[in-house]
Amino acid sequence: VMILVGLFQACNSGSEETTPSGLKYTVVSRGSEGVAPSGSYLMLNMIYKDDTDSVWVDTKDSGVPIMIFKEDSVWTKKDGSIQEIFVELGKGDSISFDVSANDLFTKTWQAPLPPSITPETMISFFIGVQDVLDEEGLRAWQQEMQSKQMAKMEEAASEQVAIDEELINTYLSENNIDAQTTESGLRYVITQEGEGPTPEVGQTVEVNYVGHVLNGEFFDTSIKEVAQEKGLYSEQREPYGPLEFPIGQGAVISGWDEGIALLNKGAKATFYIPSGLAYGARARSAQIPANSILVFDVELVNFK
Repeated sequence: VMILVGLFQACNSGSEETTPSGLKYTVVSRGSEGVAPSGSYLMLNMIYKDDTDSVWVDTKDSGVPIMIFKEDSVWTKKDGSIQEIFVELGKGDSISFDVSANDLFTKTWQAPLPPSITPETMISFFIGVQDVLDEEGLRAWQQEMQSKQMAKMEEAASEQVAIDEELINTYLSENNIDAQTTESGLRYVITQEGEGPTPEVGQTVEVNYVGHVLNGEFFDTSIKEVAQEKGLYSEQREPYGPLEFPIGQGAVISGWDEGIALLNKGAKATFYIPSGLAYGARARSAQIPANSILVFDVELVNFK
C-alpha cells in the first residue's frame, strides 16, 4: 500500500507513455527490477474511481492487493484493454491513467455497461506494483494471507466470547435468572425435571422448542400455537411437531448438541447460547444477525 503514497499528488508529474493501441498512461515512478516476466503474478495495490470522485475499488480498505496473472501473448493482442499497460509493468512501478467507462467495460472487462453509468464517464486508475511472484511465491503468499485471516478470525472470536459473556450476565441479572454454566460457556436453566437417563451420542432425539435472540424477537418454533401467537406461522411448515436429529453429530448448532445431552426424557430447559456456540460471525437470517446470542426454551420429548 505504501507504494501508492503520494500517487494522487504525483500522478501528473511523471512521464507520459502510450500503448500500441493509443492508451495513454503516466509513469509516476519506476522500480529497479525491470518488466515482470510473462507467466508471473503482479501484486497490485489499486485505487480506481469515477469522475464524480466515487471510489469503486481501494485495496487499502480490504488490506489485500489484487493478484493478476500476466500473459504477454494474450495481453498484447487486446487492443484498447488496460492489460496493454500492465504488460510494461514491474515491481516497484507506479502508474496512473484515465479510461472511459465504455472502453473499460467493453474492451477490458468484456461486460455490458451498467444502465447507471454513461459511456462517457471517465474512470481514473492509480496503481502500484507491490511485488512480482512466481507460482511458488504465490502459494507462499496465499498461505501467509490464510494464516493472517485465521489469526484475525480467532482474535475476533476471542473478543466476542467476552462480549457475549457480559451481555448474557447482564440479561440474567436484570431478569433475576439463576443459570448454570458449562465449561464451553453455555448457560442453562432446568425448568422441569424429566425421568431416566440422558441421550447418548448418535441417538435420535425429539425436541420441541421456541427460539428468540437475546433481548430480541422470536424467530422459530416447533409448536404451532406458539408460531401463531408470535406471528411465525407458515402453512409451508406444516405439520408442526418436535424436531428430530441425531445428537452429538453436528446436525444442529453446538449449543444444542451440548444442551440437549444434559436433559432426560420429559425435561424442559432454557438455553442461553453464546454466538460462538450458535452461528458465530455468520448472519443466519434477518432475525439472526452476525454474533447473535440465542435463547431457546426446549423440551426433550423422547429419544431412541
